[in-house]
Amino acid sequence: MSDKKKIEFFGGGWRQVEEPDTGRRSPIIDAHFHIFRRFGTDSGPQDTSLPLKLWQYHVRDFTDFWRKSDGKRIHQKLLDYPSDSIHDLPDVNFRLGRYGKAELTVDGVDYYLQMYPPSLENLEATPERMVAEMDTAGVDMGVLQSDHVYGSQINEYYGEAVVTHPNRFLPLAQIREPDADQATQLERLERAVHEQGCRGLYFSVELFALTGYSDHLDDAKFEPLWQRVRDLQLSVWWYLDARRRDRTAGFLQYIDELHHWADKHPDIPAVLTHGLVPATIIHEIGVPDQVMSLLKRPHIHAEVLMPAKWPEYPFPDGQQMLRHWRDEVGAEKLMWGSDMPYCGGVWCTYRQAVDYIRLHCDFLSADEKALILGGNVARMLQLST
Repeated sequence: MSDKKKIEFFGGGWRQVEEPDTGRRSPIIDAHFHIFRRFGTDSGPQDTSLPLKLWQYHVRDFTDFWRKSDGKRIHQKLLDYPSDSIHDLPDVNFRLGRYGKAELTVDGVDYYLQMYPPSLENLEATPERMVAEMDTAGVDMGVLQSDHVYGSQINEYYGEAVVTHPNRFLPLAQIREPDADQATQLERLERAVHEQGCRGLYFSVELFALTGYSDHLDDAKFEPLWQRVRDLQLSVWWYLDARRRDRTAGFLQYIDELHHWADKHPDIPAVLTHGLVPATIIHEIGVPDQVMSLLKRPHIHAEVLMPAKWPEYPFPDGQQMLRHWRDEVGAEKLMWGSDMPYCGGVWCTYRQAVDYIRLHCDFLSADEKALILGGNVARMLQLST
């Protein structure tokens, strides 16, 4: 009977609860969270078409579509094409709909894909809705990662949310990475920190698609950016999953470049987002040695994102992977993330996304869980908790 899990009635049903502890509860901080205006509407006049192109490029690997005329499910890569260039996207009249859907037309036939959960009726995730998600799941704060698909004015949106919802959002600044050596982008980063409440830099290889992937993470052109990051005392949160045809080669190229970057910038703390290895390829390549050796560097950390990679809650295989990472590098290097709101309608509920660690992962001590579920983010972002 002593192994029986404790449950409680909360008014709307029963839920499993943590064992009571004697100390003060550490804040639970989601290292991978999103808020955004309706897709395709949050950009300046010069890049109104870019988010739509990025979304089409972003979902080129999707395999499930539905024919609009009769609802028949089609299992096929209708959006893939034999090129890495975003400028070669097939003309399929890619367009955004409602209830998480995008639509396209191939050979005169209309299809739709479920790009996001159906709960995104208007393809937006307002701060008010996402605070309610956190409250329901028992999450205190969310780190706002800044993919370019959400538009080029996301820093401004973050700034408004920080003011209206204090102590709930921890934004990461977005810049235009291929132009990060230019004064306009350095000034944009300064504004994001000083005026819009951003606490770190989100650096994505996503926009390298615009320049044919000619840029590299360790290029000398980016040195003024890294000096500005030092001056502002920021961490860098890396997104390394370019939507290239050979996803493995592209990813390992960036890991190699990041090793070179880490050699030159051991004083800049950094985070590998999205769970060390992209979900698309992790079951093919596992976690290569060069990835783990990068994580063993003192200033490199990683987001833990198991629901993206393992389909069955509470993700027993993902738990074993987490145990291996803990044994290899220590709990102080790992940060729990969810990718909400995508997570909470595609992989599992938001509560399950945190509960697989909070209530399971029995190999973790209470202190280790506290570090992974928020303590490490608090230290990285210099929060006073």
